[in-house]
Amino acid sequence: MDDIQAREKDKFLSCLETIKELSKSEFETYSIVKNTETGEHYLHYFLSHINLSEGGSRDDYDHFLPIESDDILAIMFGEQPYQFPENWRSAYLRSGNDNRLIPFDPSENYDLDDAAAAELAMLEKLEQYKEQMMNADNLSPEEREKLTKQYFAELDKILKKP
Repeated sequence: MDDIQAREKDKFLSCLETIKELSKSEFETYSIVKNTETGEHYLHYFLSHINLSEGGSRDDYDHFLPIESDDILAIMFGEQPYQFPENWRSAYLRSGNDNRLIPFDPSENYDLDDAAAAELAMLEKLEQYKEQMMNADNLSPEEREKLTKQYFAELDKILKKP
């Protein structure tokens, strides 16, 4: 798919035709839609949220994930999962409370496992360093400096810095 651009929601919706409704509940609907002007297909996820803090008003949100023809068939025949957000790992359009569809790229949020592991490792090294320094009454200033340099070298290793 080409680069996803922001669009006016009403204009975009007026060009869509539903190819197949995949599932529907009181608050969610999944369907495959086609833009009749461009021929592009999208997986459409519609969510209706009841805002209890505002007296039960409903906020409706639309999400449009561009899909290729192979994906269309796989989704239609139940061979490919399509639920939001687990299966929405590439850029898509999403709405807010105005008349715009804005591009959103979720990929930056899915590769955080390495960062989380590094964070835990750094925290562990910090705890070790603090414990060593608290019990370092008998160390010379040179030995304390050496301990500090080792600590920062270990952090650099965790962060994979040269």
